[in-house]
Amino acid sequence: MTALLLSLLSSLLVGFYIKYLKIKDIKNLFLFVFVNYIVALIVSFILFYDVITFSALKQSFSYIIVLLGILMPAMFYFLNKSLKESGLAKTDIFQRLSLIIPVILSFKLFNEVFTWSKFIAIILAFISIVFLLYKKSTKDGKFNIIYPLMVFLGYGTIDTFFKIIALNKNIPYIVALFLVFFSCAIITGCYLFFIKAKWNYKYVFYGIILGCLNFSNIYFYLKAHKIFFDSPTLVFITMNLGVIIGGTFIGKFYFKEKITKNTSIGILLAIISVILLALIQLKIL
Repeated sequence: MTALLLSLLSSLLVGFYIKYLKIKDIKNLFLFVFVNYIVALIVSFILFYDVITFSALKQSFSYIIVLLGILMPAMFYFLNKSLKESGLAKTDIFQRLSLIIPVILSFKLFNEVFTWSKFIAIILAFISIVFLLYKKSTKDGKFNIIYPLMVFLGYGTIDTFFKIIALNKNIPYIVALFLVFFSCAIITGCYLFFIKAKWNYKYVFYGIILGCLNFSNIYFYLKAHKIFFDSPTLVFITMNLGVIIGGTFIGKFYFKEKITKNTSIGILLAIISVILLALIQLKIL
């Protein structure tokens, strides 16, 4: 469980940091994102240079790596557009409900065994997400379905691709992680070159911190999938609910946000769902 908890903690720190930077009004989004991927790339090479060899890179390269290199930076764009066009509440719901894609595919692609106990835990998880994220939008009813839908499909696909990478016994996940960061950096760098972006050293500093946090998040996320290879649903749901619950308490105590009755119900249902999944994993249920 250590890898899963460390991934959750890293993800919470990433969310906290991005929200903190949003308050500081980061405008040059892709410069910030590019530096983040370069730093994550460097950190992964420094820590695992003995594993990242040319032959290993050649063997591990695949179309999924390329797709992740395109999808991950693209999600920053669609997430940003969705926040502007449809508001935070609706964007959050679509992002977290993307969980349904890897959960369903867990039974199809990853041969996870279906049980009614898992089914109940999954239903509780989705109900809790609705309670946790339901609130009035600040956009006066304005809602553009395109960007939230892209967020839903994109994050669900990314989660599924990471699971496929983690379960591939022929590819060291450290090498795959390096290649993912490399692909993301290339795609983002090409975009910055195309739009002739101007460098801002303040954003470079912010990107360095995010890169370290992002590396930790994805590294432990892949490791958790390796450990819980027979129960990907546990990883998917624990991560998503953990981020929402943790983010709620960070919002309450640091950003002074109000916890509503719906939020309290959602937290309770989420805790029950995760406990059920943990008991199933331990073969108690």
